Amino acid sequence: MARAKKKITYEYSSDGIKQSILRNAKSAKVAPGWAKQIAERVAKEVDAWIADKEIITEADLRKKIISELEKLNPDIAYAYKNHDKII
Repeated sequence: MARAKKKITYEYSSDGIKQSILRNAKSAKVAPGWAKQIAERVAKEVDAWIADKEIITEADLRKKIISELEKLNPDIAYAYKNHDKII
């Protein structure tokens, strides 16, 4: 008997994205003031990107965040992309 895949949904949180970026910026040793500006800008871009979407996947959201981070600070983008890996 095939098992149905569980559908897990999450509420999007602009603040959650900012906090995640700030944590990764800290591990990338980015100055707090600059990290805060980056987090704000990325969250603003992501907010605009999802505005017309009903549903997005976690993978798509991560890709968008990483894409925006790469434009502003490749070190934070790398830390964000690899935060769940042992390096």
